[in-house]
Amino acid sequence: MFSYRGLGFKIAEGGDDLSKFSYRLLICETKNESRGMIGMATKVTIELMKQYLERFGWHRYKAVEEPMEKEGIIYTGWRSSPSEEGYNLSIDPMVEKNCLSFRVPQILKVPIEETPAERLKDLLMAMCFINYRVILGKFAYDVRDGEVRFSVDIPIDETTVTYEQFQHCLGVVIKTVEEYTPKLRAIADGRKTAQEFIKEEVGEAELSLGRLLQLLRELLGGERRGEDESKNRPLTEI
Repeated sequence: MFSYRGLGFKIAEGGDDLSKFSYRLLICETKNESRGMIGMATKVTIELMKQYLERFGWHRYKAVEEPMEKEGIIYTGWRSSPSEEGYNLSIDPMVEKNCLSFRVPQILKVPIEETPAERLKDLLMAMCFINYRVILGKFAYDVRDGEVRFSVDIPIDETTVTYEQFQHCLGVVIKTVEEYTPKLRAIADGRKTAQEFIKEEVGEAELSLGRLLQLLRELLGGERRGEDESKNRPLTEI
């Protein structure tokens, strides 16, 4: 007799329909597991995000529905002082993709056709350097319209998001954007180069160490080339 994972029934071994029956059960089980995963992800809802924002002390936000998505999106923002322009922030629980996204759009607008190539190269180099150093989050550049944005994206597969995790992500967003946006703007405006920015960030000592390591690599490369040349040199009689 054949028992399928304790489902409460048995089939005689060697039956003609055994393989077909097992296949149908497997397909059915896979679909149920998939539905279960999506159900778990929907614990991260707009309502939960609104509760967390209220607890964080932010009450001025707008939750709207998104076409073709189960959960909507929240629009909010902040400014560090009344004189500052401030930043927009969207919080998007994309349950279909099992991802919760915190996005700060339009930090800068640096269109390719309106920006000198050298300045754009400096901006992208600085963004890559920041992304290399930060643990959570990333700056991104949209080549279509020149938008620079920052985002923190976390997976929500088969789980929920605690308030502590929400607070952590929101804190990273605010701190990183506040710290680096003025510096990136200075580069985009041509008031600072990427090299100057990196030097300020890492300090002269770290740059000196980098130059020393580069020199060692060049010396070692020269040694290896010398060894290779000596190996290939024909031997002469003594």
